[in-house]
Amino acid sequence: MARKHINKPIESESEQEEYDQSEQEYDESEEEEFDENEQSESENEEEEDESEIEDDENDRAAKIAKMKRDLAHVSFEQLAEINNKMGVNDTLEKRKVSKAQILKDLEGAVSQLKKKDKKLKKSDQEMKRESKHRPMEMSSKRAVTRLRTVVPLQAEKRRDPRFDKLSGHFNQDLFEKSYGFLEEYRKSEIDMLKERIKKERDPETAENLKMMLTKMVSSEKTKEDRKRKQELIRQRKKQEAELVKQGKKPYFLKRSEKRKLELMDRYQRLGDKAVDRILEKRRKKNSSKDKKKLPFKRRSAAE
Repeated sequence: MARKHINKPIESESEQEEYDQSEQEYDESEEEEFDENEQSESENEEEEDESEIEDDENDRAAKIAKMKRDLAHVSFEQLAEINNKMGVNDTLEKRKVSKAQILKDLEGAVSQLKKKDKKLKKSDQEMKRESKHRPMEMSSKRAVTRLRTVVPLQAEKRRDPRFDKLSGHFNQDLFEKSYGFLEEYRKSEIDMLKERIKKERDPETAENLKMMLTKMVSSEKTKEDRKRKQELIRQRKKQEAELVKQGKKPYFLKRSEKRKLELMDRYQRLGDKAVDRILEKRRKKNSSKDKKKLPFKRRSAAE
């Protein structure tokens, strides 16, 4: 505050004393105000300094925490190199290294680690094997399945010997001649079954044996029919081959013509009487079918 000068004439000594006393009190009050202002300014400066120090400490703590997180994946070799630079050598003698150098080394180690992580992320093209006999390099981020092909193998080619050329050409005549003894075994088994059925007293076992006998007899009959059909076709082929040698154009039978040949052969083997009986049954069957197709006779009102 600016001091005001009072230009007033002093009349007596008492007034002079009062004036000096008032001036002294005024100076003391000014000094007290000045001291208070200085004290408040110093306190504000101290508070600002403390806040700046706290901010610096917080930033440093955050940087150290981040550095610790980054250093958690740093290898032991890089940590040993940094430890040596910080002041511990082979003879355990302390060196004087600045904090800036330490921070620089740590940042360099973290950057190298990040580069290595980038290199480790290989593409599918890079993960291909140099040799097919080596195991496949798999990613550790995916869950491993229990059933997996570590080394891919060639798929097994299953082959049917009936249609494979390696098994050779099937010759029906040769097969029948080679395994003709099996037919004799089957015939002997049929005879044994017939004798056993005659001697068997238990009705259930006898019934089971009869069913087995009918199956075996029907299978033998179908085999004989098949052989007979093959024989007819073979004879027809021989006749056609002789006609072709004479100059006739080759002719191949249709399925319907093959069926006609089989029926003719069957009727010839049965005889005239059996054929008449079969034809009579066929007529009755056809007539019953025709009767079913006819409409019913309507009843009149008188009936």
